[in-house]
Amino acid sequence: MTIKRFRLVTQHLAFAVLTYGGHFKISLGSAIPCLSCPFIGSCGGGCYLMAFQRAMSWLFLPLFQLIDGAGSWEQVWQTFSYFLSGFGIFVIVVILFGKSWCGWLCPFGLLQDWMTRLRQALKLREAELSNRHKRVVSKLKYVLLAYLIAMPVMVSLGWLPRDFVLAFCNICPAKPLMPIFVGDFHHLGITANGDARSIFSILLMIITGGMVAGMFFKERFFCLLCPMMALINLLKPFYLLKVVKEPEACQGCGNCRRGCCMDNETSYRERIKPNVYDPDCSGCFNCAESCASDGSLAVKFGPFKIFSSSRRYAAKLFAKVKP
Repeated sequence: MTIKRFRLVTQHLAFAVLTYGGHFKISLGSAIPCLSCPFIGSCGGGCYLMAFQRAMSWLFLPLFQLIDGAGSWEQVWQTFSYFLSGFGIFVIVVILFGKSWCGWLCPFGLLQDWMTRLRQALKLREAELSNRHKRVVSKLKYVLLAYLIAMPVMVSLGWLPRDFVLAFCNICPAKPLMPIFVGDFHHLGITANGDARSIFSILLMIITGGMVAGMFFKERFFCLLCPMMALINLLKPFYLLKVVKEPEACQGCGNCRRGCCMDNETSYRERIKPNVYDPDCSGCFNCAESCASDGSLAVKFGPFKIFSSSRRYAAKLFAKVKP
């Protein structure tokens, strides 16, 4: 079985567990490092961004109550302990599996892949982003990460009402799209209450429409903007599962660049450093699998090499590709 086929099987299994696992009493917690939307009532594990925003919205409240003389150090410790326990689990699973959460396990990532296959079946050309435009777009993920941190913190400080706690979830396209797979369509609409929820619902519909178009015409388009990927990137130096390069073995065939679903060029252009894990990498490992140079690219878990590129493997892989 090729890596690509094994990844496809893993993606669908992860989609089933994370979307429908609740029906079978499966609960993987709320620190999942991918867009496993908690708005799905039957989800088997929740996206950490929701738990992160909720924790941030309470994080500083006990401290300010203590300063005002209405709180205690015990309340401060309990709040920080709650935050650190969830964040600690998130850190551990990211260190273990790195970006493979995005490329192998994310249900929203699989939805994007389905849309790409639909576009290909319709024989429509993929939209192209220049390197300059891609760099600009990819920086927005860090803007969104700052936004989803700042809004709950301002709620914690009392500067914003509680409607802003889930500031990112309220504009995340996964919120209306992923519940569709369990027959829930009520997030596909606009709330007419005249308050912050109304504004969020309007923004949500506009953003979702734009993202659907973007994901259809550009493979893994939302991944460029995903704040979860930005949060995972903060732990990049500690990944155990990663792609490394032997620059001297590279023959410059360019297969890694052509095979990348995110259009990254780091694995192709790097000629000195062994670490070629691009900030926009989704961890699919297509680059290592498609590389036609013996030992040039490898997938490693810590010191152990799991897969190494080879000319023979690449020849067999591309021989199976229909023209």
